Amino acid sequence: MASPQFSFDIGWQIALPPGGPIPGSASIREHAVAWHPGRERFYLVGDVIPLGNPHHPNTYDTDLHLWSSPDLTLWHYHGLAVPKGIPDQDYDGYGVASPAGMVFADGRLWVPFSARRTSGFAKRPIGLAWSGPDPEVLPWTKSPTPISDVPDSEDDDPALVVLPGDPRLHLYHRSTVGGYHIRHTATATPYQPWPPSRPVTTRPPGIRAQELTGAIATDGHIHLFVIEQGTAVHGAAIAHLIARDPNGPFLPANPSQRHLVSQPPTLAYGGHFTPVTRNHQLIAAFWTVNQDPPRYGLQGHPVRPCR
Repeated sequence: MASPQFSFDIGWQIALPPGGPIPGSASIREHAVAWHPGRERFYLVGDVIPLGNPHHPNTYDTDLHLWSSPDLTLWHYHGLAVPKGIPDQDYDGYGVASPAGMVFADGRLWVPFSARRTSGFAKRPIGLAWSGPDPEVLPWTKSPTPISDVPDSEDDDPALVVLPGDPRLHLYHRSTVGGYHIRHTATATPYQPWPPSRPVTTRPPGIRAQELTGAIATDGHIHLFVIEQGTAVHGAAIAHLIARDPNGPFLPANPSQRHLVSQPPTLAYGGHFTPVTRNHQLIAAFWTVNQDPPRYGLQGHPVRPCR
């Protein structure tokens, strides 16, 4: 199965200029996009990081903001969708971050996030937020406790996937215990405690780290897009892995070409990749790109039509 190809002569930009929704100039980092069939528009949730943050661009003490678009071209900003909790009281009291995949299910949008539990960066679990019937009514509701919490792990980059005919929400996320890898859990009752997650990827020789940057279901497969770092790749390459079983094992979509080759030239910080689907068909993707450095934002391109 070939990896997707994109039309780079057609593109869309999402940026936060000075005087935007938060004081000062800011960047948009990890993000997730989902089609809402009832509202007939796409919604995007993303990390917003002020340039004045001392940890810019890699911080987890931020919140998640919401945009919408009918066609991926023009985007309307709605506001703060998933605020962090109360320090030293809530499991996400020091920040919510890094949504890698959002879905529409049961009449609402669902997005997972990495929760910063302490003033440090260790022992981060995964939380869950969901909209009401109108996703533009903010803020969204959050799970009172984590939905995945691997002991002593920095859980990050969570993505949800829904499968046709399957009532469960499937969660994939990065874990650091035993080396960076991707884990999976699923449930049909997301308001209740989730089952423990299990590893679904194995790092090949020369790869020291795997970080999830996108997940979708299409053509009878679950597709994971995984940033890989190590001696076997130059910089941070994005592996395209697939499986028919949501529990894996996940293998390269194209055995002769593990990593995406169709990417724009202005990627920032590994170029977080967000696939965009509608009716379980891949139609576009967004990347994190440099925009008036040190600020960065999002750039999207449609899938290249098959010839």
